[in-house]
Amino acid sequence: MSTSGEVSWIEVGALDEHAMAWDALVSRQPLASPFLRSFWLGCVTDPAASTFLLMLQDGELLGGVPLARDRLVGIDRYRFAGQGVLCPDHLDLVAVPGREPEVQRGLRHWFDRPGQRLLDLVGLAPDARLAAALPGTPQAVDLAPYQPLPEPGQDYLASRSSNFRRATRKAERRLGEAGYVHTRVAAAGVPDALAELHRLHGTRDGRGPLLELLPTLTGAFAEGVACGEARVDLLASPEEVVAVSLAFTADRRLSLYQVARSTDRAHGSAATVLLHRVIADAVEAGFTELDLLRGAEEYKSSYADQARPVLRLRVGHGVLAHGLVGLWALAFSASHRLRLLRDRADASRRRSPS
Repeated sequence: MSTSGEVSWIEVGALDEHAMAWDALVSRQPLASPFLRSFWLGCVTDPAASTFLLMLQDGELLGGVPLARDRLVGIDRYRFAGQGVLCPDHLDLVAVPGREPEVQRGLRHWFDRPGQRLLDLVGLAPDARLAAALPGTPQAVDLAPYQPLPEPGQDYLASRSSNFRRATRKAERRLGEAGYVHTRVAAAGVPDALAELHRLHGTRDGRGPLLELLPTLTGAFAEGVACGEARVDLLASPEEVVAVSLAFTADRRLSLYQVARSTDRAHGSAATVLLHRVIADAVEAGFTELDLLRGAEEYKSSYADQARPVLRLRVGHGVLAHGLVGLWALAFSASHRLRLLRDRADASRRRSPS
């Protein structure tokens, strides 16, 4: 794209004719997040609340940020599109490589215009250019484990612990002998597969908020599978489904989003078997990375050795918005101190003689 020509900054409710150019820019970012793909944004955002900030040059897309707007105590609040229960990760502005400073300046100009506004951005990528364009300092709120994948023809399990290798292969043999096979679901089969995910998750604590958004997820993954940017997989016998996985597949990165499994002891390690099959497929397809996304759950250490921080940035423009950000900072600091005191008390009790 030429650096000459008229540059404009617009706010729109949907990407529409810019969707193809947007996806091309997402693929060129340092960390191409599946949650920035147009199919995902189109399915998880309400056009009435969406605010895509787009910078154009002579009508061509130079960059932008996908946001959603609502009101909080009378202040316009902006969050990432899809932020909340769906937990999108690795988010940032998108920009033509080499033109990031212009997009950052445009974003800062939008933020600094008169009026009260609050940005509460959760899921920022490490070293996000968006954070550098705004005041404030992002804070790490979680970790996203990941693992570089081997070349096609090599065994992903060779990089894992011997115990994990043995357990996975043993479970594959046992479940295979019991008639459970891996199936990759076509777009038309996504609604039935996510109905099985609902059944499997329905018995687990804490899954309620996600299951309430199952219609949204069903639409998003049906669209993602249809356009080749997502996959849905089952481990099942002719009689029953014992594990379901949802993953993103854009830009040669396998991003594991959800896995649901049977808790019946007879189906032990069903999720492990299914995830290994999905990862093995990705290796053979030439994918370069396995991303387990947000959440440092202990089981993820069996799959990945490295992790990226997931960040949050809260900034306000105007007296009221500044005050609200300050109150949040105080609450966060108090909560952090309370956790430290609790951890120290627990450590002291463990050291004390019984």
